[in-house]
Amino acid sequence: MTDNTTVTAGDLQALERSLERQAQAIIDARTNDQARGLSARTFIVCDFEYRFRRSAHEAWAYGREPEYDDRGNVKPPKLRWPFHDIAAASWIVLRFTNGSDVPEIEAPQVWSLEESDETPIVQAFFEAIEDAGSTAQLVTWGGEVRDLAVLRYQACRLGLRLPLQLRSTSPHARERIDLCRSVAVQADAVHLDEYAAGAGIPAKPSPPRSIGKLVEQGQWEAVADHVLADVLTSAVIALRWLAATGEIECNVEASEMAIASAALAAFPQSPFLQRDFTIWARDRLRAAGMGGTIYRMAETVS
Repeated sequence: MTDNTTVTAGDLQALERSLERQAQAIIDARTNDQARGLSARTFIVCDFEYRFRRSAHEAWAYGREPEYDDRGNVKPPKLRWPFHDIAAASWIVLRFTNGSDVPEIEAPQVWSLEESDETPIVQAFFEAIEDAGSTAQLVTWGGEVRDLAVLRYQACRLGLRLPLQLRSTSPHARERIDLCRSVAVQADAVHLDEYAAGAGIPAKPSPPRSIGKLVEQGQWEAVADHVLADVLTSAVIALRWLAATGEIECNVEASEMAIASAALAAFPQSPFLQRDFTIWARDRLRAAGMGGTIYRMAETVS
């Protein structure tokens, strides 16, 4: 096999300049951290559910040679992310400030196709990111695998401008934290509910594989509760991970109760909050020897 690759002096110079820029960005970011204190941090935890554009996928798949499994059966073509529309989105903003061991919390948001088209959903999420500030970090569970690809795709498709946190295509971009990647490192990646079950955190009121059917059946209350639950579970995992790695300082149990209280105030009819999450957070707080509910919800403008 012949190797036709040629590395020129220009290529090496370009690589050197790229590495210098990356190093300077890391130095600048660390300087900013030291200037504002490690505990002065903002995080936007988000999650999404999807509806499949089956007609577009069928048009693409028409006439293609079928694939077969090990038993010789035809494998149906997989509907991958270019054929996904955002059917529901949820996010919550956590602000950790110096001198407080509980974050300020903006009321969590849940949007779905029940009350809105896709464009306003994506616009609202992008605006929330920009309102959180350029130093806010976007937190997902496995977002680098699909969610962020869909968001970038929809921004191109709908003619929207990507916020700063979504522009870098590096899976290790400083503007984002993928908890699935972070907690696993080189171990096997696991599902959100799998990790949560092992950690004793409530998760997913509906079976994960049923969510696509719930969307197609228009069961929007169940879809909304599911996407909200994913955000709350991810927020708790983020709290624990960030505290363990020294990125923030907080009272974890009081912060978990703060998240539950803010979510319940915004969505008092949520079955997941009523049945599982709020009771769990209250029990955690009591077990830690703290009898009261401690939280602050930042005022937001609709």
